[in-house]
Order: sequence, then C-alpha cells, then structure tokens
Amino acid sequence: MSDDLDPIRRLRPDRIEPDDPEDPAVLSRAKEQLMSTIADAEQVTESLQTPDLYPRLAYRDELAAVEYLTRVFGFEEIREARLEFDGHHLCWLRIGSGMVMVGHQNADVHHIYSPLDAGLTTVMMMVYVHDIDAHHANAVQHGATITMELQDAFYGERRYEATDPEGHGWHFAERFADIVDRDGRPPADPDDREGGPDC
Repeated sequence: MSDDLDPIRRLRPDRIEPDDPEDPAVLSRAKEQLMSTIADAEQVTESLQTPDLYPRLAYRDELAAVEYLTRVFGFEEIREARLEFDGHHLCWLRIGSGMVMVGHQNADVHHIYSPLDAGLTTVMMMVYVHDIDAHHANAVQHGATITMELQDAFYGERRYEATDPEGHGWHFAERFADIVDRDGRPPADPDDREGGPDC
C-alpha cells in the first residue's frame, strides 16, 4: 500500500546499500535529497495553513472572481488548495498575512449569495497592502470600480475603496508608518486629510 510518504521512505539513508560502504559521499547525497524533500513538503503544508478567521465570499462565477482578484487587486491563489465539486470551485487567496476563500454562491446549504443576487453589498473587506499608491494605480489601470478615491485618512492611513465585478466591497490601505518606513511620500498635512471619525 502506498501513500504520500513513499518518496521519503525511498530516500531514507539507512536503507541505502552503496557499492562502497566506506564512501561517505553516498550517504551525504542521500541526506541532502531527504532534507530537500522534507523542506518541500513543509513549504506546501505551510502554504495551506489558514488563519483562525477568514471570510468566504460568494460569487456567481468564482473562477472569474479569482482571476480578477489576482490580476487587479494583487491576491495570490494557493493553487494546490483549489477544490472542485459539482462543477463549482473553492479557492483560497492570500494577500500579506490575510486570506479569503472564494466560492460559488450557495443558497441551499450555506445561505450565502453574490451581491449581484442580493441586490446590495453587505460586507467590506479591509486589506492592508504594500505601496498603496502603486496598488491603486494598478487597480485603476485594470478598470476597477473605485468607490472612494485615494486619500489620507485622519486616523493614520492612506486608503481607497473599490468594488469587484460582482459587488463585494474592498477597502485597501497602508499605514503612514509603513509608508515612511519604505521611504514613501510623507502623509498629507493633517488639515488636508479627509474622513471623520464615522468613516
């Protein structure tokens, strides 16, 4: 019976019978192969770990949503985690330390809908990004629907908001401290910042 550990079992140095048992290079090469295989397995496992809290967003066309979110908003799909069932998909996308699950709307089991079917947006995803100006420029270049223009907020962040093609709301921001740390432009004069405490 074989399983996922077979490649590692085959690489075990204690099962190698070299032509010249006194040649340490044989065991050394086998050890390097073993450690490389373990490192690759750990990397895949680490990429599949999910945070303790992450949203599942419902779309009519989940694969189109994945393509859009990766191309326009800079998400990265964990491709090896994608699941398919009954012609629909579940996909996990990462940005920074955050993650979202993207799936087909599922009114029967999970009672979740695309904003296209609900007729309104009911949630806004808050996302910190590196270099908010470049992120905004990329979104604009790809035709994103910008619902709040790029601006400095009184609470210490530079931000903008957009909706994706099915109407989910996205709030992208970068902290002033992070902008300064990467030698970006200094925040605007406090009197020029927009947004009050209720924003």
